Amino acid sequence: MKKFSILLLFIILLSLLGSSITFSQVIPKLPRHETLIVDALHGRLANPKDFNFWKPGVSVGNGTQQMLLDGLWYLDPQTGKTINALALSAPVYENNFRKMTVKLRSGIYWSDGKPFTADDVVFTVTYLMKHPGMYYSDAFNRYVSKVYKKDNYTVVFELKESVPAFHYLFTSIVYSTCYIMPKHVFEKVQDPLKFEFNPPVSLGPYVLKQYDPQGYWWLFERRSDWKRTSVGQLYGMPKPRYVLFIYYGPDEKKVMSQAQHQLDLIFDLTPEAWEILRKSNPYSRVWYKDFPWAWMDDVRARIMAMNLEKAPYNNKDVRWALTLATDIVDVVTSGFDGIARVNPLWICATESLLKEYYLPMEDWLKNFALEDGFKPWDPTVPDRIVEYAKKRGYTFSGNPREIFGIGWWKYAPDEAEKLLTKNGFKKVGGKWYLPDGTPWKITITAPANFEIHATRLAFAVADQWRKFGIDVNVETVEAGPFWNKWNLGDFEVGSYWGVPATDFYNFVQGYHSRFLKPTGQVATAGNQIRWKNPKLDALLDQLVNLQPESPKAKAIVMDILKLYVEEMPAPVFIINLKFNSQDHYYWTNFPTSDNSYMAPVWWWGQFKFILPFIQPTGRR
Repeated sequence: MKKFSILLLFIILLSLLGSSITFSQVIPKLPRHETLIVDALHGRLANPKDFNFWKPGVSVGNGTQQMLLDGLWYLDPQTGKTINALALSAPVYENNFRKMTVKLRSGIYWSDGKPFTADDVVFTVTYLMKHPGMYYSDAFNRYVSKVYKKDNYTVVFELKESVPAFHYLFTSIVYSTCYIMPKHVFEKVQDPLKFEFNPPVSLGPYVLKQYDPQGYWWLFERRSDWKRTSVGQLYGMPKPRYVLFIYYGPDEKKVMSQAQHQLDLIFDLTPEAWEILRKSNPYSRVWYKDFPWAWMDDVRARIMAMNLEKAPYNNKDVRWALTLATDIVDVVTSGFDGIARVNPLWICATESLLKEYYLPMEDWLKNFALEDGFKPWDPTVPDRIVEYAKKRGYTFSGNPREIFGIGWWKYAPDEAEKLLTKNGFKKVGGKWYLPDGTPWKITITAPANFEIHATRLAFAVADQWRKFGIDVNVETVEAGPFWNKWNLGDFEVGSYWGVPATDFYNFVQGYHSRFLKPTGQVATAGNQIRWKNPKLDALLDQLVNLQPESPKAKAIVMDILKLYVEEMPAPVFIINLKFNSQDHYYWTNFPTSDNSYMAPVWWWGQFKFILPFIQPTGRR
């Protein structure tokens, strides 16, 4: 029998699947050389017509924040530079960080012709303060004593206490930020929690032209007055006339679409899917041209989140037992073909933070012991991953510790068993039973059809825990309900990404117990795992009054990281990696390792600032 290549079989499969996704509304015919087609981060949305970012549960990664919304500042983690967007310059603090003045950029207009002014900024803050349950409401009510305009382009914040990093609330450091509301629209809205902001008025360089009522695609058109946006003022005209955010389906459909040059930017692929794509489309590439290919300096890390208000996860020994029952090398190799940097701490293991936090803490990690004296640190992890990679035929030119991290926790099922037995768990016939005698069953909530690496992590960890003797089920959930579960605490264990990098100072403040929301209420300040610890509160009370860049602040952050290790509220596994594939057939000059002018993040709000840099190739 004639043998088919893997690629040919893959293409045949794609052909069979090609008609399985239908759109309720025909996508408009667009000039391809003027249209950038982007993978929709959140997949298909159940409610695609809601553009009210400021209320919980609304997904903005399918084009809303990239095309329509705008903020005061953006921090590009690739270059470390701050983009002054709606703000003309950096904020000015006075009175021991109890007063912050912001100068705004003039000449910016909303897409309906209304000028953007200080009134919009003042309104945004006061409106959110008046409406509990909205994003940023808790933070503004805690910190803001008074906000007012000094003139049409100057805003003054008077704060209730010293808040050296207050401007972080208005800085898109990772994904989104407190985007500014159009006062002339929301001042007429009595109940913003029911308001859909549709049609949306844009402050970004594009307007919404059309969308699929079934939630598969959103089409944006460049504003004719793009010069009256922050993007236009800073970098010039965004090159694509149209930007189409579309969900084609699972990886095989995305690969087929990019191989046919009908999907310019893919959010993320599995290693296997990228292997197929790079061999089928010479115009496709990711961050590196060669192994390890993937971009591994994302500013979030993936965790097995646990709701600490639910038994048995409210027990530190149980959390540590689950950690030690996990072979991280097997997770990385079976789930990601060895292409992942391990991330054991509550801060991202980016190249810069490895030097800033991980290496200085390495001696402490080596000497850290559990209450029974067991030392869980395993520095051999990167070398073991390299051994696997060599067997796969890969070669390395760098330091394994720089590529794969400095270590993780030992695979120690015997120690895990001791911890559980001490707390009344029993293992009978190879299966674990809870202290009340019922079988131990775990449901891991994971994304469905988006953030594929979080899904793969869930299945890889589930295999580990099943091997240990626990009955584990992985429940995959679409974007809307997935995030609702996260914010409401409607999960037992979840494959989420709740670990920051550059925004750690601001992120961690939401874990103070004064902001804690019980399960069933929206965690508007963060802390979706419901971790409550008086030692953490004491550290946060000190941290909040320090400049984020000060040596004292850095020392307290290290103490917080140590406390996280001791308590292990949710084990952190790997830093986010992205096979965010680019097709250079119609468009080129995307950010890459050899052209790293910005982070390659078209799912962040920062994407709008990349658009003036990309160039059409001239193909039609």
